[in-house]
Amino acid sequence: MAVADPLRKRRIVAKLRQMFDTMRQAECPWPNFFGGLDGGGVYHYLFYSQTKGDQKHLGPFHGGAAFAAGLAGNFRALTERNGRPDYKVRLYETHLASVLQDRRPTLTHGDVHQKNIMVVENLNDQGGRSFDVVLVDWERAGWYPDFWEFFCAASLFDMCYWEEEWCWQVQQFLQVPLAELAIMRMIDKDLGWGR
Repeated sequence: MAVADPLRKRRIVAKLRQMFDTMRQAECPWPNFFGGLDGGGVYHYLFYSQTKGDQKHLGPFHGGAAFAAGLAGNFRALTERNGRPDYKVRLYETHLASVLQDRRPTLTHGDVHQKNIMVVENLNDQGGRSFDVVLVDWERAGWYPDFWEFFCAASLFDMCYWEEEWCWQVQQFLQVPLAELAIMRMIDKDLGWGR
């Protein structure tokens, strides 16, 4: 979203906020379901099976506790495959569900970054401008916990070292769940290194 005009930028961010607020209000067609829009697994690298020989995404999961158990179980598989001690695995197995269990499945794009936001400027007869904002690339979309959208977007911030304005703009249209983000960043560091 490399837009120089501050007014245009505010209008685009307002449209994005409206889009994501609407998505957060959508009701999942399957009660307590966490998985892809197609009814399948969780299409994210943290849920790509670490069990030797598996080549699949884990899930779907029914309930936040099962979602948390899926993360912890995948970390256990990675830890065992690499012959490492399981102390941190046990931490996740013991405590992660208490943080994630009471979550409602939320419609999530799962890959929010600048290249997946298309902006079309419309000019009317009086010279006024409006903008259509469209999200593209929905392959990672699904029904995930409410913090998942920001976690996925923030995972890309490290690539730009928080030096780009985009890191700030995302916070203007997505909810920022800091506690959950900290936990997920820890899991990402532990489980994501197996990528």
